[in-house]
Amino acid sequence: MLLWSLGTHGDVAQRFVRYFEYFNETLARLGMLWEADAARGAAVWIPGDADDAFTQAIDASRASVHTLTSDGGQRYDAFWEWVEARMPDERLWHLDSVAVEPGSRGTGVGAALINCGLDLARAENTGACLVTGTPTNVPLYERLGFRVIDDADAPHGGPHIWFLRWDPSGAA
Repeated sequence: MLLWSLGTHGDVAQRFVRYFEYFNETLARLGMLWEADAARGAAVWIPGDADDAFTQAIDASRASVHTLTSDGGQRYDAFWEWVEARMPDERLWHLDSVAVEPGSRGTGVGAALINCGLDLARAENTGACLVTGTPTNVPLYERLGFRVIDDADAPHGGPHIWFLRWDPSGAA
């Protein structure tokens, strides 16, 4: 999903690292980037009432992210605008990203990071949402109580994307 939006030119691994440095720098200062167990995993959870701060973080990183693309960010911007247009239009916590170092996968680190955010959403009696372009992630999220609310192919030959939602009651 991210790879497609940035393009496959050049050193992909280096561009991924730079992307997350640009994007997460502001989110870390806002307290939206969570780390688990000495950096074995990390997650970005956007509180339901933090849409403005999240938008400001995206805008602050946009020019830098555009330097990582081969088209000045046109495909990147169009893709994320398409994603945003398909997201539920209500106050929800948003799991933007979660990652676990390869040697720690399958140990519960990722589930713990996700469940921490879900606990905060539950405490507010608020739902949560996420987007994934990785088919093998869908069953993992479903085991944690998310359900697919939409899936579609991104325009212009983009990847297949799943939109998932979690509700504190287990149903919307």
